[in-house]
Amino acid sequence: MSLSNAAAVLFFIVLNCVHIESQDSLPLPTLSLDPSMNTSDIQLLSQVKLLCSIPDKAPFPVLVYIAHADNPVVNSARWPIFSNLRSADVIIFTILLNPEAEGTFVCRYQSTRSKQDSGLSNSVNLVINSLPKPIMSLRPSLILLGGRYVAVCTTPADGFVNVTMRLYERPLPLTPGKEGFNFVGSRTLAPTEIGASVNKTIAVVSTEHVCTMEVFYKGKILQSASIPVVAIPDELPARLYSPVRDSAACSGYLSMRVKDVWRPVCFPRSSDYQLEAADVVCREVNCGHALGWDTLSDGSSNILGTPQCTGKEKKIAECPIANVNCYNPSFHVICSGAMPPPKFSAIGHGSASVVYLRSEESVTLSCSLESSSLTSSDWIYLKITLNGKRMDSRHFISTDSFRYTFTPKVMEGEYSCFASPDSGFLRQSEKSNSVYVYIYDPPPAGAVAAAVITTVAGAALLIFVCVFRKSQEELQSNAHAAATPNPEVTQPGNTTIPPQGTLPQV
Repeated sequence: MSLSNAAAVLFFIVLNCVHIESQDSLPLPTLSLDPSMNTSDIQLLSQVKLLCSIPDKAPFPVLVYIAHADNPVVNSARWPIFSNLRSADVIIFTILLNPEAEGTFVCRYQSTRSKQDSGLSNSVNLVINSLPKPIMSLRPSLILLGGRYVAVCTTPADGFVNVTMRLYERPLPLTPGKEGFNFVGSRTLAPTEIGASVNKTIAVVSTEHVCTMEVFYKGKILQSASIPVVAIPDELPARLYSPVRDSAACSGYLSMRVKDVWRPVCFPRSSDYQLEAADVVCREVNCGHALGWDTLSDGSSNILGTPQCTGKEKKIAECPIANVNCYNPSFHVICSGAMPPPKFSAIGHGSASVVYLRSEESVTLSCSLESSSLTSSDWIYLKITLNGKRMDSRHFISTDSFRYTFTPKVMEGEYSCFASPDSGFLRQSEKSNSVYVYIYDPPPAGAVAAAVITTVAGAALLIFVCVFRKSQEELQSNAHAAATPNPEVTQPGNTTIPPQGTLPQV
């Protein structure tokens, strides 16, 4: 027996002898290890539960102490104390088993009234003989086919020293003769490090990853292995699904297909990244850009997580997926593809793009949205504008039309309409076709008749002047022709005699 152990035993005997008279009347407590724990598997830096049973004949109320057996009466701040116990009970002490805590434990109690101490309980020896498992994980947890990921092995808690990590992997599915893991690499951790990792690029093959952790502890090596994790590259397509429509389109709840199962994504109501994720999914499903998004509780289960997009990704699967407790609010998105340009018309004027009205006439303009992506359960806003400025907007079921009647005086200009998921129209559809309205008041009938008569008279006078001038010109032309001699005379025999003063050409 070593000198220190002999001193501890002697101290234990003396302590009990000193209090022999007072303690004869106090029953001893008993100490035990939590039944769920195995004495052959006491892990370094684990939480160990010791149970101290206080008998029913103790002088209640009492204080209950636990300590190392080699110094049981020193109430160090490192050991917990249970105060004001008023009846028999089992007190659970949780001990963080670091190297300093390893050793033999006892418990005792003391009357709060008389300060009388009980004797020491039986002892329980805690010896560290194993390690908790390291944690193997994948980042991101969802791996895009052809994308990148990192296999990470970390210590299960802070505080481990003299640690060496080793990483292994094997391709799946397994083939005969190749069931074993292949060594990837190892790393001895610095005091500030908590793990090791390996980067994987262009992931196309399913791969199983595992790691081991070794700790050199008091002249011996403790070792443990992680639970394997499997990296399965997947295309991870996204869709916008409506349970009312029972199909995917350009509006609905965002979900992703993981291992052939469609799983909804979610966002906490105060979360960032909503606009970015909405734009990315609209782009992915070929529906333009996002017009509206909201977090709605549809009772979905098997929530996937929250995509943290920057807005530049081509697919939602390229965004990191954070495991956030969303309390089941799903993410609803309306893309521009669900809101094509509305149809706009003036009632009673067909599809005319130009409408002429008298100043006393009224007109009813109609704005409607035809969308295969929206259902009767979807609500939208429709807005009518004049020359680009809002005239009026209202909230409608997507299948309704907005009819607005302008009573005299109707203003001239270009009328059109827009659709939007929100009343502010911060994001809206493209502009509808335009209807141009002009005000035209014809003159009275008498004025029209006078104008016609005046026009006819003026036309007749103009015709007379033109005819008279033409006749004068013809008379003058005939008189001039009669007074002018003929320069050529034709003789019998068809011989032409040139005028005097000229010679025939040879």
